[in-house]
Amino acid sequence: MNTLTDNNTQNLSYNEENVRVSAEDVIAALKPLVDEYFLGCCSCEGDALLYTSPEGERFAVKAVAL
Repeated sequence: MNTLTDNNTQNLSYNEENVRVSAEDVIAALKPLVDEYFLGCCSCEGDALLYTSPEGERFAVKAVAL
């Protein structure tokens, strides 16, 4: 197992605090979950997740920064 020094741990903490997550990142992370739990077709369109059920119903899930 790889152990981290205090300096490496501080660098990881600093980097984690400065990582910006975009709406597109959130949507891209949610897509595999929708694919796994729902039948139908799912696609990413920028900041929105578009889902079409097997019966033809259509849904959009949009990520918005608050």
